[in-house]
Amino acid sequence: MRLLKKTKKKTQKEDEDDIGVDDEINRFLNETIEIGQKLANVKMNIRKIQELQRQILYNESTSATSKERKKFVSNTRNLLIECRDQIKRIQYENAHVPSSDPNFGPRQQKYEYLRTKLCNVLEDYRQVESDFMKRTKDCMTKQYKTWNPKATQPEIDYYISNSDSQLISLLALLKINGIKGAKQVLAELQKRNEYIKNIEYTVAELAALSRDFHEFHEQNVQDVGNDYCVLS
Repeated sequence: MRLLKKTKKKTQKEDEDDIGVDDEINRFLNETIEIGQKLANVKMNIRKIQELQRQILYNESTSATSKERKKFVSNTRNLLIECRDQIKRIQYENAHVPSSDPNFGPRQQKYEYLRTKLCNVLEDYRQVESDFMKRTKDCMTKQYKTWNPKATQPEIDYYISNSDSQLISLLALLKINGIKGAKQVLAELQKRNEYIKNIEYTVAELAALSRDFHEFHEQNVQDVGNDYCVLS
């Protein structure tokens, strides 16, 4: 008679614990997929914003173009904040997962991948906006010199960088100098000045997002003593 080896039957609690672990793993994986899709959408938005800004630079735009750009900028901002918060939550959760847990390594790898991807997207977006701001200022400089060939660079810089109330004084100056279409000149400068202010706000916000994300990462590294690779 052959003896059969007895196997220990899992208790109901052990079965429930296993199901709970599986649910948590699935939730984590689904969230990482969601973050990856959001970051992909951000990259598509950035390309669209870049195209709209090209149209604005070369006077191929309409009021609808500006509205569309604002819509994409707002949507991109919201997506970036959501991704930042979700990735921060993953790091926080990882910090409380024992290193002996078989899912510890894969979780860390997913976190590092998403963190690096977000940092790269933030930098790409910042460069796109910084380039648009520089090109807008160059365009304003060229236009101003066309309208007022005797203008000095400090004078041009002053009117490019100052507020609408100060730009109004330009109208009187242009009229005194006999510049044709003085009102149109002022309107063009005001429009581009508004773009510059909006871009400066976006660039500052991107820098704040990146700084906040980086500081949170470093703080958690110090708190739990994990050897994460910190982006400079």
